[in-house]
Amino acid sequence: MDIDVVESVTKTIGSLALAYPYLQRLEVAETIAALVIKGKEREVPTGQLVEILVLNRLAVRPTPISKVTQWAKTQAVEEVYGIAAEALNDDRIGRALDELHPHLTDAWAAIVLAGAQAYGIRLDQLHSDVTRIAFEGSYDGSTSPDQDPTGPRITYGFTGKEDPTRKQLTLSVSVTADGALPAWYRVADGNAADCRAYPAHLAAVREHLHLDQPLMIGDSKLVTRPNMLAFCRVNARFVGPTSVTETDRAVLRGCWETGSPMERLDPVGEGEEPRAGRYWGLEVAEVLVDPEQQTSYPLRRLFVQSTDDRKAARHQRAKDLLRARRELQRIRGRLSRPAYRDRSLVERKVGQAVAKVSPYLRTEVTETPHGLTLRWQLDQEHLREDELFDGIYAVLTNQLQGEASCREVFRAYKAQSKVEGRFRGVKHPPLQIRPLWLHQPQRIESLLFVVMVALFLFALMEREARRVVQVSGQLFTGLRPEGRDKLPVTAERLLEVFAPLSLVTQRLRLGTEIVELFTPATLSPIQAQILDRLGLIKPDAYLQPTITPHPT
Repeated sequence: MDIDVVESVTKTIGSLALAYPYLQRLEVAETIAALVIKGKEREVPTGQLVEILVLNRLAVRPTPISKVTQWAKTQAVEEVYGIAAEALNDDRIGRALDELHPHLTDAWAAIVLAGAQAYGIRLDQLHSDVTRIAFEGSYDGSTSPDQDPTGPRITYGFTGKEDPTRKQLTLSVSVTADGALPAWYRVADGNAADCRAYPAHLAAVREHLHLDQPLMIGDSKLVTRPNMLAFCRVNARFVGPTSVTETDRAVLRGCWETGSPMERLDPVGEGEEPRAGRYWGLEVAEVLVDPEQQTSYPLRRLFVQSTDDRKAARHQRAKDLLRARRELQRIRGRLSRPAYRDRSLVERKVGQAVAKVSPYLRTEVTETPHGLTLRWQLDQEHLREDELFDGIYAVLTNQLQGEASCREVFRAYKAQSKVEGRFRGVKHPPLQIRPLWLHQPQRIESLLFVVMVALFLFALMEREARRVVQVSGQLFTGLRPEGRDKLPVTAERLLEVFAPLSLVTQRLRLGTEIVELFTPATLSPIQAQILDRLGLIKPDAYLQPTITPHPT
């Protein structure tokens, strides 16, 4: 029988091969289907549509909602979900985001708890931080009649180094110490204060993740008096940094005068080589008074000195002093010029010259019959005083000594960079949530949920791959080019490995009959190695080579 090829199309499997097994084990689509009642009769189930959007966010180049249809035509979406690309239009996606919105909290909690149970993830220690997401366009009066009026508002707010004229939302995230997986997140108004995120996260993880006494690590906004009281009142634990005040300096001087030794703290950080004497700590007991409940709570203030920070601070101060002295010399050399006979001008330039080191350089501009003179003197006493506290900062906690040693408190605090790394994953490729151009804030919240689920999978892949390497002691051979397999495994690299994986679809004419044949490409050695060692099902389990009758 003659066989003619009517059509041959190559589609991309790509990151689907890595992410789809995790979506199945976490039962994301089933979880959403159980919660979303509205729209159950639709051709494209909301749960499956959300999974497809998650896969889109994990693709090499995520696409806007308006272009998901075009993206799906080039991907193996129909072959996995049985959903035609044309059905994934932006109207259906918008309705799905609306249907999902009332159930975001319950859906997120269910996914996190499912992941924790399936993969043995510890949720008892969380690292929290706050970031902002910028938006384009006008959102005034954009709410619909059925939208929750108490939802987060896109508005102007503090943006740090970013353009203050851009509108934004506030996103706070708590990630696990175990693998830096996002355990909880919250979307708030664009002008929401950072410090308010911590009590909100505490209440949420206690209620929805069933953690009565979580340990939360944050930045200096965590250790405000209201926040510390909120944690202490429910017997939850916190760790957060604070600057060293004059009172703290007096306390430290007293400790040093009585001979209290500073304890050597372990170096921390994944892949970091031990360096003796890098961190030193000294603990002081404090009490937090709660007048409303007429009680008090014990606190521990851990003073930490980083020898690296001390060296950097002294080096920078020396550079600033040298630069200031040179500028003062230059000003002194110009005092004979007519323009420099104006005392107010000279004093202003002197002030600019010593701005960074004014506590250490005493300057004096005086008038004489022959013109102005400039003198300066180094304040050695003030300099020695500040040098004593170079590289020293404080960490506050309400963990009792029996619960955590100084080293354990410090180790927990130094892992705070985990959440900052996940923010980079959200704001930059491959996930890259921003900027956004959706009209309805409630749809933006739902899309943020999609991105956070993608981030959960992103972090889970990385955690599992690193765990496999640690347990087995064997690297993934060929994961990185040029024999650099010893570098830590990253989810981004794992996804890049699967990017070339494709599926060939052919329509064949067998006599008078048209049939369709689709076959996944053979896995490369490193692709097969990753799926085998992570215990993930292979594409041929859900992309079975088949011949299906097709109408002429």
